[in-house]
Amino acid sequence: MYPSLLRELVGEFTLTDNPANTTTSMLRSMCHVDDSVILGSWLQETDHKAIEDQIEPNRRVDKEVLQPNSASGSGALEHDSQSLYAKCPAGEPIPGPLPLGVAVIDSSVKLYGLIFPRVAFKHRLQMLQHFNECIKQAKSVRQQAVQMNIFSAVLCALKSLSENKANLGPDDVKKAAFSLIMGALSNSNPILRCASGEALGRMAQVVGDSRFIAEMAQYSFDKLKSARDVVSRTGHSLALGCLHRYVGGMGSGQHLNTSVSILLALAKDFNSPVVQVWAIHALALIADSGGPMFRSYVEPTLALVLQLLLTVTPSTVDVHQCLGKCLSALITSIGPELQGNTASLATARLYCMVCCAIMYDHPDSLVEAEAITCLQQLHMFAPRHVNLTSLVPQLCDTLMSSHLLLRRAAVACLRQLVTREAKDISEQALKLSGEGTNGKKCEYITDSGLEGTLFGMLDTEIDEQLVSDVQDTIVSLLQTLATANLSRWIKLLKDVLSASTDTTSAGTQDDDGGAGDKDDDDDENDDATFTTSTVDITHPAVAPRWPTRVFAVECLMKIIIACEEEDVQFDLAGAKQLKEKTGNGNYLALHLSDLIRMAFISATSDSNELRLAGLSALEKVITRFASVPEPEFPGHVILEQYQAQVGAALRPAFSPETPSDVTAAACEVCSTWIGSGVARDLNDLRRVHQLLVSSLAKLNTGKSHTPIYNESASTMEKLAVIRAWAEVYIVAVNKEKEKTQKPKLKTEDEDEYTEYTTESLLSLVQPELAALSNHWFNALKDHALLALPSEYSSQLPPDGGAFYHPDTIESTKQHYKKSWPPILYALSLWLNENSFAELSGKLIGGMGSQAVNLQPANAPANMNPEELNQDKLYLILGICMESLCSPTSRLADDTVGQCLRGLYALLDTRWPRQQLAEDPVLCRELLNVMHRVILTRDGVELHTIALDVVKQVVLAAQECLEAEKTVLKEKGLQSTETSTDSMSMTDSIYSIGEGSDSGDILPEKSIVFATLEVCLCVMVRQVPALNPSAPTTGFQIPTNLNKLTDESISLMGSSITVMCGLPTLCTPQGGISILPTILHLTVNAMREICSRSSERKFPVFTNAVLQGLQSLCTSPLSEVDVVHSEWQNMIQSALATIIHYGNPGDDHAGIDLETLLLTLAVFTLSCPKEVTGVQNLQTPTLEIYKQAWASDNIELKTKCVQTVISILQLQEIKISTPYIHALSPKIIEYLYTICNKRPNTEAELILVIEAIRMLENLISMADEKKRVTLVALLVPILVSYLYEEKQIDAASKTSQALHQQALTKLMKIGPQYPDEFRTVMTTYADLKPRLEAAIKLNEATKLKRAQPVAKNLAQPAKPTITLKTNFANFAAS
Repeated sequence: MYPSLLRELVGEFTLTDNPANTTTSMLRSMCHVDDSVILGSWLQETDHKAIEDQIEPNRRVDKEVLQPNSASGSGALEHDSQSLYAKCPAGEPIPGPLPLGVAVIDSSVKLYGLIFPRVAFKHRLQMLQHFNECIKQAKSVRQQAVQMNIFSAVLCALKSLSENKANLGPDDVKKAAFSLIMGALSNSNPILRCASGEALGRMAQVVGDSRFIAEMAQYSFDKLKSARDVVSRTGHSLALGCLHRYVGGMGSGQHLNTSVSILLALAKDFNSPVVQVWAIHALALIADSGGPMFRSYVEPTLALVLQLLLTVTPSTVDVHQCLGKCLSALITSIGPELQGNTASLATARLYCMVCCAIMYDHPDSLVEAEAITCLQQLHMFAPRHVNLTSLVPQLCDTLMSSHLLLRRAAVACLRQLVTREAKDISEQALKLSGEGTNGKKCEYITDSGLEGTLFGMLDTEIDEQLVSDVQDTIVSLLQTLATANLSRWIKLLKDVLSASTDTTSAGTQDDDGGAGDKDDDDDENDDATFTTSTVDITHPAVAPRWPTRVFAVECLMKIIIACEEEDVQFDLAGAKQLKEKTGNGNYLALHLSDLIRMAFISATSDSNELRLAGLSALEKVITRFASVPEPEFPGHVILEQYQAQVGAALRPAFSPETPSDVTAAACEVCSTWIGSGVARDLNDLRRVHQLLVSSLAKLNTGKSHTPIYNESASTMEKLAVIRAWAEVYIVAVNKEKEKTQKPKLKTEDEDEYTEYTTESLLSLVQPELAALSNHWFNALKDHALLALPSEYSSQLPPDGGAFYHPDTIESTKQHYKKSWPPILYALSLWLNENSFAELSGKLIGGMGSQAVNLQPANAPANMNPEELNQDKLYLILGICMESLCSPTSRLADDTVGQCLRGLYALLDTRWPRQQLAEDPVLCRELLNVMHRVILTRDGVELHTIALDVVKQVVLAAQECLEAEKTVLKEKGLQSTETSTDSMSMTDSIYSIGEGSDSGDILPEKSIVFATLEVCLCVMVRQVPALNPSAPTTGFQIPTNLNKLTDESISLMGSSITVMCGLPTLCTPQGGISILPTILHLTVNAMREICSRSSERKFPVFTNAVLQGLQSLCTSPLSEVDVVHSEWQNMIQSALATIIHYGNPGDDHAGIDLETLLLTLAVFTLSCPKEVTGVQNLQTPTLEIYKQAWASDNIELKTKCVQTVISILQLQEIKISTPYIHALSPKIIEYLYTICNKRPNTEAELILVIEAIRMLENLISMADEKKRVTLVALLVPILVSYLYEEKQIDAASKTSQALHQQALTKLMKIGPQYPDEFRTVMTTYADLKPRLEAAIKLNEATKLKRAQPVAKNLAQPAKPTITLKTNFANFAAS
């Protein structure tokens, strides 16, 4: 295949069958861009390049060619009409396309370069030999044309070989190529000499043989030593430079000395400026590629550059330009060493500065541009030695130069300067405005400073690289200075966006008005002579064009992003306070009106690109300021006053003639605005809502409708509409749920209609939901079909989907990719609230109605509603699981969040959970997907939602298991009710679940195992020390509790709750299999998080652990005889481990005492005495209680007493006796100490009251015969807490509260234990008078408090509305 194709290609560009001398247009582009300096590139670097190209054919006729052997001027539209609508490739000249002959040769050269690395070596040799023969046979002008085409092909082939890391071939191929190249090094055509030098360098790069490279270099050395003609010297000088450029300093180091010596000598040939140009250019190439090896040649080369700049006449522009290139390479070679202070470096730096000054004063723009480039490099390596005070004014003057090269160089230099010293550059440029400072001024710099001048350049420049550099410079200035000079930047952007050609329109109106009134014209003609002094405006100011305005809007959004680092930028109240204190108004919240105005101007412009940018800016403003409160109107937000502007900005985007992309963007802004909650009034909300309603009409247009734009744009628009409705519905449902879960109490600052807002939002969406749910389902179905691999393309509908056309499948995939997540979430919510809810109600017997039948038009008529809803369920499940598991694409976190929320909403009712539980494989797959999400995604929020989905799956399995047990119980009740049958039924009920009789949990089939994997992953992601393999790896990350957020701790608690509920899915044997894992993870998590060394407390996690342990201790499975003893052993082992970790050790800090007390209490209260009453466990448990009571922490003491009370309330004397013996003496002793030292704080008071409660519980537990002893302990203590009348007023509030509590309890004990109370009062005679005095004091206090209340009730109520006018005498008058 390749030989025959090559034959055709070679015949095409060697002009075998073409009598015309047609040349390729690619030769200049195939040469290195740096070689343009020796080819005379000034025409290519001018603003009038296109004009020069068009004039070039006339010059060829007159034989005054400025661009020899080029296709310039031959490009015309008639050559290829496709260029009218095809996108112009980057770097291709605008006039194109080229004539057919040139285009064919260009294509053949490109294809030849692609094929050359793939052909055999013998064919390469034949082609190279054939090229030599073709060149020899051709004569004169045709030979030049053939050579240019051949060298373009050879260069393309060598470049392709280099990119593919391929070899050129054996020695005969190398020799043939070498002969071909060397033959052109002495050609009279400069571009051919340049191409041959480039080919020699690329050939050396491809060959990579040091011996061959040495031979090529030596050949050029010999030629340069012997030849005296200009052509040979220039060609071989460039050959040396190209060899070093492509081989590098290391590969050509042995030839460096010879090359530099020869080129330095040639550069001094004042008799031939051309030789000087090529030698200096080659020297620059060697300096640029030499690296450190060229360092020793820098001084002589730099001295030569300075010498030539001083001696060569300025008229020899090419030499001076090449000297500038060489100086730039030398500065790069020295590099950061230029900052040094040694004598040699100071001299080199001085030489560089002098050379730059000489070139900057050169009259030619090419040399001046090189000077600016060198100064730019000097500033890069030695910024302290570049005087910005003089450089910046020069650069500002150069910005408006008539030479494109100068403007390019100045902007490129400014771009680098502002990245490091933006503030200094901006301030110095601003000083040049107006009259200037210190005699320095620039007429091009206005009050808007350098930034305004750069924005003005964007309207006049057409060079792509220059425009890009200008934009980068503005962005660098913005990112550094915008937040500190916000007012100035906002004003600048507002001026750019608000500017218009007012003067032009005014002049037009005057002309029209004058033409309509001849009398006025006649009268004004008399004064015409007095107005002739008006200066004609030949260059009127150009109003900012739409690309500049789009860039201004992008800058506005960058400013908003930059301000996000400071919260005060979006706080209106805080910004106003700071402005009053400091006078600084650079806060974004103070400029909100300007932001809205700029977004409005952009969104309502005539340019589609500007409208899109304006809508994006408006959405950004809404997102950032939606929750900013209005300080002057509490309960309101700052954006409420701009509702009319937002509605007016969005309305034009929904007109019929608006392009689809603009309408799609407007729909997104609509959903953002409605969902933001800014619009609080139903009428205000309806304005934007009506726009979305009007967009629904576009969904009903069929495929027969002929659109103005292509089908892909129609798909984008329709998907944007239903996506916007989906986002609005999501917000409405979520707000309704918030309102239901947390009833909002109206405050004085809120309006009367605040509570009505959420309700109205949902009511606005409700009428459209019936149709929208169909559209959402169809869109998801389309997305699922388009997401199929290419091998399933035959399954796609031939007529397309609901929203896409079969001809635009590839282009519409990106629109579905963007739209499906909110659509899926909205459909899940709708199904949860409607179809699934009704089916679930029917399932549990609560509802008898049929499910909502939203049957697609193409669905079979015999499908019942349950089958239709099954399709929806499995479609959403399939899309979610495929997207979350896709190995080819990584979803954004927002998309993953919406996908997980959709799954949760989908499974939030009974019927879909039943469908899921009927397929255990699907349950396991869904759990594995959640495990993958938690493992591969960061962010606690995503982990929390994924764990919520896991809870739904576990709940589905539990409900399915309960249903099976219910059916089994019903069958058992119908059978003969004998004891034997009852026992067999119980056994059969417990035989249902994972683990069966053997207790084996199979990982590949188990829902329980998959859930444990997810829970372990959650815990390890938050606390890596819980990783079971961490100790074996020798690398264990210590737990830093300060870095754990409250959300992380709550997530840990949820995972433990899920784990502790898993035994309900197992048989007793299966439960005993997973119990060690659950206990191990729970205990270790408690050890890590509830550490005694931590200052933080985590009540949410502690409660989850306590509830989980309690559920395990009281599990019904523990009562099954088969596993009863083993279950108790496991619980005992867990209790022993907790006690071990409870006290500090060498490898652990101990568990927080409060958490430890509560945990031990759970075991004591929930487990039988056989578990906790073991001496080895009970003794350390009591020691922990004693340790807690001995602590100085009042709250811990209180918790200790409360746990003891809960144990006493069990009324199990065998369990409570050890605790009574260990703690009651200490607590009673503490109560006696309170008689002399009353509590000073609320916490101490609570402790005393709890201690009294414990003593009361002891009295209730005691035998009647011994109860009097305990009463005799308690009553004196309580009486001692009572104050006399004279003392109570001086006592503290806590002491008074204790007095009241003691009196209340005494009044309660008397009737409760009358005999014992009477005995105590009789025994201790001093108690009765004190108690009676306290009772009398209490009664007197109650009477005293009741009198003011009665007095207030007797007085009439004061009217709530006070009349300002006295109407007492109204009747008398």
